[in-house]
Amino acid sequence: MTQHKIRVSVEVGYDLRSIELTPEEWASVQTGQNLVREVIDYYEGKAFTYVFAFNARNEGSLVVTYDDADGFLGDIEDAITEHI
Repeated sequence: MTQHKIRVSVEVGYDLRSIELTPEEWASVQTGQNLVREVIDYYEGKAFTYVFAFNARNEGSLVVTYDDADGFLGDIEDAITEHI
């Protein structure tokens, strides 16, 4: 049986930035565990490292930064989640 991943996306500027989590990682996030994952994505041809920090500020929070700038400050429930 194939395990499906969970894609978590948030709006950073005018673009969506996404990260894929395993079912185990997503379950951990849902129980309030801190999880930090990075993904490299491009904006206007330049590579940026986007850091997704789940439950870092408080339980249920999601912070996405890129190159030391804040991209998204909010709650996990504000993100778009898809099973892929």
